[in-house]
Amino acid sequence: MTNLFNKFALMSASTFLCLTVPVHAASITYNFEVSIDSGSLAGETYTGSFIFDDSGLTGIGDEFLSVSRISFDFDGVNYTETDDSFGPEVLFFDGDFLGLSFSTDAEFSLIPGFFELEEALFSYNLPGQVDGAGDVNYNLVPEPLTILGTVTALGLGGFFKRKLKLSNKSQRN
Repeated sequence: MTNLFNKFALMSASTFLCLTVPVHAASITYNFEVSIDSGSLAGETYTGSFIFDDSGLTGIGDEFLSVSRISFDFDGVNYTETDDSFGPEVLFFDGDFLGLSFSTDAEFSLIPGFFELEEALFSYNLPGQVDGAGDVNYNLVPEPLTILGTVTALGLGGFFKRKLKLSNKSQRN
């Protein structure tokens, strides 16, 4: 009976904390990889990352959110948010991430998908080279608190499972 009461108390406390702790908007980080499949740079791969704040996201219709920081290594040059004269943005449609909009003056463009993330693409136009294009793959970087929470939950689960196993063993003896 006491064991059942302890489980109920733990579950109630967890539910209470989940419902009462305020949720704040967070800085979201994505890593991305560009795989060139046409033009002078066909077969090359380039990587980058960007950060944006999702506090303006409503989940309704088309939404563009400003990117606060971007780093993209392309063809031996590192590009940042200052290299896009209009400012890099991420595009969402009805709350779904569609990709990054980031362009430099006639050198390259990262173009978000129109309806799906899989439609996102990369195109380039470098002087003295054949123009080309490629695919963009995005990977959401988990927040440190998410990782910490997962590790904590797994640790507590293992601890209570071991405690329950020891309790059951002592009851049998």
